[in-house]
Amino acid sequence: MSERTNIIIGFFIGIITSLIFSYIVFINNNPGMNEDDYFKIFFSGKLIVPVMSISLLANFALFFIFLRLNKDAISKGLLIATVIIGVVILVLRFM
Repeated sequence: MSERTNIIIGFFIGIITSLIFSYIVFINNNPGMNEDDYFKIFFSGKLIVPVMSISLLANFALFFIFLRLNKDAISKGLLIATVIIGVVILVLRFM
């Protein structure tokens, strides 16, 4: 595959990983809530900043794993996704 394709794959892996990890963190911290509650709170923006901030840790872990496996293009995509999510979190936090 080309480097551009691997960067795009890494970007989508980063986005999906952040969403899945934020869901896992939310469900573990709020045991009485279900998926519907998660999506209502997520899309209302009430808890998106703290939960998504923690979910960036999963992206950093994957970033270093792919670097170790010499998958530099996928690592670049993960880094791009992490930076974009971080900027969105900063914008939402100060709005």
